[in-house]
Amino acid sequence: MLASLGLGAMEATGGAVAIQWVLKDGIGEIGKLFFIKRYASSFDSHPKTWKFVCELLSSVGSFLQLCTSIASPKLFLPLAALGNTFELIHESIWMASHMTFTKHFAPSGNVGDIVAKDDAQMSSAHLLGMLSGVGLISVSHSPLFLFGAFAVLSPINIWATYKMLNSAEFEILNQAKLMLLSKIFIDTGKVVGYEALRNREIGFGEWIKPSGTPGGVSARIKLGASASSAYSNTNEVEDVIDIMQHENYLINYHKGTMWVMFHEDSRSNDVIKAVLHANKFHDMLAEQNIHRDTAWDKYNEILKESLEWSKEHYPTFVAELDSKEWQSNAVYWNDRQVFCAPAFSFEGLVRY
Repeated sequence: MLASLGLGAMEATGGAVAIQWVLKDGIGEIGKLFFIKRYASSFDSHPKTWKFVCELLSSVGSFLQLCTSIASPKLFLPLAALGNTFELIHESIWMASHMTFTKHFAPSGNVGDIVAKDDAQMSSAHLLGMLSGVGLISVSHSPLFLFGAFAVLSPINIWATYKMLNSAEFEILNQAKLMLLSKIFIDTGKVVGYEALRNREIGFGEWIKPSGTPGGVSARIKLGASASSAYSNTNEVEDVIDIMQHENYLINYHKGTMWVMFHEDSRSNDVIKAVLHANKFHDMLAEQNIHRDTAWDKYNEILKESLEWSKEHYPTFVAELDSKEWQSNAVYWNDRQVFCAPAFSFEGLVRY
């Protein structure tokens, strides 16, 4: 295809260029696969953050591709391959996070209708972009002009994305919002609305302010932990199972982190209850200054007391969430699908 456009007089030249062109696409696909393997589990829980990150990566990728116009031909492949990797990662993140936005704008379940109209809008935007691009190139295609246009248009794109993400309000429960809502409920007995959480969040409402800052939460909770991370020995597992054997989750405070393990039968209600329980358990340990390493029996007593408190207050907490129009039927968190038991209850976890 490149040779048919008159790229070079000799077939060898066209073939060498075509090989590099294919290689940069292949390298980009490999890079995208490694990225997806590492970060895909957080696309649902942090769609706004990843949407902003993917626009930044797209700008970096475009800049690297532009650099091929002024760099040595020997640098074409590394610059083009790296730039294409960022562009492909952008495309992957965009498709993943965009589904969350689509579902948000389809509260009545008309996802197909929303997707079709969204696609029509994107087609119109792409056509306008191509026409504008052709118009700009007809003025000049010198590197200086291209870099100048990029320096103007890229910040506008980033700014527009930032404003859009700040204005979009999702009443979905991710881990950050659920931790804040449960902490406020423990302290006040009430569940607040979307706007009341803004001063306690950072990063488009998908991250909590760090401990020690106004509005921060001191508890560090890791959902979906493995047994090797959550416990230091089998005796700890046996004691916790004895207390929580009828729940679809287990909790242990270890290395400054509240580790939560889920059974494969767990659902969103178990996640909500686990986060509420973990926050209450952390508060009670801090209030009574209990350290598991020096007072294990007292630690287990606090675990049992906090579990009983969670059982009693969980129905009220969920009812309050629903009254504030939080979507409690699903909870989005960084789910790596780490379960503590394959097909049996927690009574059999000791064998595991």
